[in-house]
Amino acid sequence: MSTASSGKSQRGRASSLTSINNFEHLASVEKAGWLNKWTNYLKGYRQRWFVLDSNATLSYYRNPSEVGHTCRGSINLQEARVHTDKTTSCIVISGQSQTFHVKPHNEMDRQQWVNSLEYMRHKAVTKAESEEDEDAQLAQTDSSRSDALILSNRQISGKLCDLRTAANMMNKQGDELMRALNGTVETDKNSLAERADLLKMTTAAVIQAAEEFVELSEQSAKRLNKIVAVEHKEKAFLQEQLEALAKQHSSLERAASKYSSGVPVSAYSDQEDEFHDAEEDLIMPCNSTSPAGVHAAPTVRTDRRHSGAGDPSSSISSSPSPDAPKGKQRRNTVPERPDLPINLWSIMKNCIGKELSKIPMPVNFSEPISVLQRVTEDLEYADLLEIGAKLSTLEQMCYVAAYAASNYSTTGHRTNKPFNPLLGETYEFDRMEDLGWRSVTEQVSHHPPAAAHHAEGRGWTMYQDFTMTSRFRGKYLSVIPIGFTHVVFPSTNSHFSYRKITTTVHNIIVGKLWIDNHGEMEITNHTTNEKCVLKFIPYSYFSREQPRKVYGIVRDSEGIPKYVVQGTWDKSIDMLKVSSWNGNHEKPKVEVDETSLKRIWTAHPLPKGAEKMHNFTKFAIELNEPEDGVAPTDSRLRPDQRMMENGQWDEANKKKLEIEEKQRIVRRRREAEKELAMKRGDKYEEYEPTWFVRVQDESNGALIHQYKGGYWEAKEQHDWNKCPDIF
Repeated sequence: MSTASSGKSQRGRASSLTSINNFEHLASVEKAGWLNKWTNYLKGYRQRWFVLDSNATLSYYRNPSEVGHTCRGSINLQEARVHTDKTTSCIVISGQSQTFHVKPHNEMDRQQWVNSLEYMRHKAVTKAESEEDEDAQLAQTDSSRSDALILSNRQISGKLCDLRTAANMMNKQGDELMRALNGTVETDKNSLAERADLLKMTTAAVIQAAEEFVELSEQSAKRLNKIVAVEHKEKAFLQEQLEALAKQHSSLERAASKYSSGVPVSAYSDQEDEFHDAEEDLIMPCNSTSPAGVHAAPTVRTDRRHSGAGDPSSSISSSPSPDAPKGKQRRNTVPERPDLPINLWSIMKNCIGKELSKIPMPVNFSEPISVLQRVTEDLEYADLLEIGAKLSTLEQMCYVAAYAASNYSTTGHRTNKPFNPLLGETYEFDRMEDLGWRSVTEQVSHHPPAAAHHAEGRGWTMYQDFTMTSRFRGKYLSVIPIGFTHVVFPSTNSHFSYRKITTTVHNIIVGKLWIDNHGEMEITNHTTNEKCVLKFIPYSYFSREQPRKVYGIVRDSEGIPKYVVQGTWDKSIDMLKVSSWNGNHEKPKVEVDETSLKRIWTAHPLPKGAEKMHNFTKFAIELNEPEDGVAPTDSRLRPDQRMMENGQWDEANKKKLEIEEKQRIVRRRREAEKELAMKRGDKYEEYEPTWFVRVQDESNGALIHQYKGGYWEAKEQHDWNKCPDIF
C-alpha cells in the first residue's frame, strides 16, 4: 500500500510539475480556470480548462496538462466581441473564425471572467491602436524614422543616466550604513534605523529605474525592428517593381518593332496575369461539361428573359414595372472624376501587409461613397427578393442565389476604394415610394471595423453584419468578408443566410487592373434545411471555363437536386429544373430540363459616360445625392466625401485628416476613461450603437447587431438627439 501511495504521490507531483512547465510556454497567464463550454447538441456543455494570456488570447484545453502543446481552440480578443446573458449566465466570445459559448460555475465566477475578458480586450485594442498611430508616423517619410530613432536614443540615454544616479546614491548610502555598523562612525540606534530605511527607499528607486530602463529598451527594440522591417519591405517591393517595369519595357520594345512591321500586338501579351473581358452576350454551348456534370442550356440572349412554359412565375419580370410609382426625381449624373497625377509609390510602399481598413489612403484612390453606401448598393436588385416572396421555398432559394450573385455585378469595373466610415456614421436610403423598400446602415464598431445593415421591403426583410479582413501584397489585394447576410420571407416563414465570397484586385502597380470574385457560397434555408452551394469559378488564364462564371445546385431537405442556377456574376443568372441525377450526394451530376430555362436576373447597363463618373451605375449615382431630413451622421453629410465628389481633392484630403484626427481624440479620451474606471473597479459603459443592438444569432450562434427600431420614427419627428457629433 505504501509503495502504491508513494507511486501515486510521485505521479501527482510530476503532473503538477508538468502543468507548471506547460504554463511557462505561455507569454503570461492573466486568468485560468474551468468553464463549461458548449460542444454540440449531442454532448451539450462539457467542462474545459480556459487560459487567458497577456497577449489577449483566450485558449481552451481538455485539462491543465494539455497547456502549452495541445490547444483545442483559441480566439484573439482584439478582433472579437464579448456578450454576456445574465439570465442564462452564458458568456459568448465571438471571433472571426469561431465562437465560444461558455457557462461559469457561479455568478461571482461569471463576473470575474467578464471583467478579465473585457479588460484584456481593452488593453489589446488600445495597444493595437497606439501601434497603428506609431506605424502611420514611421511610414510617412524617411526623416520621421530617423527622428524616431534619435528620440528613442535620447530616452534610453536619459533613463540610463537616472539608473546610474540612483545606483551611485545606493552605493554611497550603503557605504555609510556599513561604516555605522562597523563602528567607524558614532551613531545611535535611531540614526541607524533611519539610514537603513533610506537605503531601502534608494534600493526601491534603483529597481524601479531598472524596470523602466528595461521596458523602454524593449519598446525601442520593437520600434527599431519595425523600421528595419519597413525598410526591408520597401527595398524588396521596389526591386520587384523594377523587374516588372523592365519586363514591361522589353514587351513594349517588341510590340513597337512588330507594329512597325504592320502586325499590331498587345504590349502586355507576355504578362502572366493578362485578363480578357467576357463577351457581351452570354453564350453557353450545348452539352458542355460543367463542374457538376450538368448539360448546359442552349444559347441565351438578354432579350429572352423568361421561357419557362407553364411556370406560375414566368410572367413576373425581374425589373420594376413601368407603371410603378416614380417617386421623387433623382439625379442621373455626378461630377466627372478629375484626371490628376499622383506619386503612386509614395502611397503604396507604406501599405504592404496591412489591413485595407487601416491604410491611410488619400481620396485620389477613393470613390465618392462610403462603405455604408457600398453595402447598401447590394439592394440594387432587391426586386429579386420581392419576386421571391411570392414563390415556393425552393424557387425562393434560386432568387436568393441570384440576388447574392448580383451583389458583385459592379465589382468588375469599380476599382476604387470607398471611404472608411467613422464610428457612429449612418446611411439611410428610403426608396419605398418607387422601389418598395427602405434601408438603414450604421458603423457599429471600430475594432474590428463593422457595419450593421437592415432593410425591409414588400414581403421580405434583409439584414447583415458587414466585417472584412484584407491584405495588400503589392501585386494584388484580397478582401475577405466576415459575417452572414440574412433574408427572411414571412409568407413562407423562410429564413435564408449565406457568407459572402472573396474579392481580389490584381495588378495593383503594373499591368491592367482587374478584379475577380471567387469561392463557394453556401446558402441555407434554416426553416426547411434546403441548401444551395453557389460556386464563383476563379479566373485562370489556362482554364476553359467562362470568365466570371457562377454555378450552383439547389437541393431540398433530403439533399436531392431540384434546380440549377448558372450564369455570370456581371451579366445574368438563369435557373433550370433538374430532370435527373446520378444519386451521388458528394459529387452530383445532373441533367436539366432545357425547356424550363428562365432568366431571373440581368444586370443593368452602365449609363452613358460612366467611365468618367467612377463607373457608377444609375443606382450608385443616386446613393450620395443630397437629401433633406437625414440624420446628422449620414454619409451624405460627410464633408471630405462631398468635396471629393465635387472634384476638390486637395481640400478633401485636408478635411479627411481633420475628421480622422477628431475621431482619434474621441477614441483616446474614451480609452483613458475606461482605463481609469477599470483601475478603480467601476463599471464602464462601452460604446453602444444608436440604432442597433448586439445579440446572439439564433441560426448560427454568432454575435450580430440587430436593428432595434426607432430610426424612421426619429426622422418623422425630426428628433436626432441620440446622434453623436462625428463630422
